[in-house]
Amino acid sequence: MSAPASPRISALPEATPISRLLRLVLGLAMIGMVATPLQRAAWQGRLEVAGVVAGLIVLYMAVHLLVTRYFGWLHPWLGAAIAVTPAFLVFLGGGVFAAGAVLFIGLSLILIAALGHPGCEVLAFPALVLGRRTHLACILFSPIDWLEGRASELLRGDRS
Repeated sequence: MSAPASPRISALPEATPISRLLRLVLGLAMIGMVATPLQRAAWQGRLEVAGVVAGLIVLYMAVHLLVTRYFGWLHPWLGAAIAVTPAFLVFLGGGVFAAGAVLFIGLSLILIAALGHPGCEVLAFPALVLGRRTHLACILFSPIDWLEGRASELLRGDRS
C-alpha cells in the first residue's frame, strides 16, 4: 500500500518510458561492470561487497525516514545532491566499497525503473519497503523525464 502522494512528490515529473529504459540500461551496465570481478573474487570478497550493498540499503532507509519525517521542506535538487553523497563517498573508498556502491546503484536503478518512480534512485529500496516515495529529484533522470514529458505534451498539442 502506498502513502498518498504529497504535493512535493506530485511536482516531480512523471517517469517516462525513455528515462525508465535508460535507468534499466544503465543499471544493467553497472551490474555488468562488477559482475565479472565478483565472479572471479573469493567468497569473502563477494560477502564484503554484499555487506556494503546491505549497509547502503540500511543507511538509505534511515535517510528516507529522515527526509520524509523531518526534511520535507528540503529542495528536491539540494536534497538529491545530499542523498547521493554517502554512496559517492563509499565509492571513493575503492575496492569492495566501490564495487558495492556500483552494485547498489545498479540495483537501485533497475528497481526504480520497474517501480516507475521519477525520484532519487538511491531511495528506491526504501520506497519499496516503506511503501512511500520522497520528493527528492533524480539528478540524472529527472531532467530527461521533464524533457520527454514536455515533448510528448507538445506533440499531443497540450500547450499549457
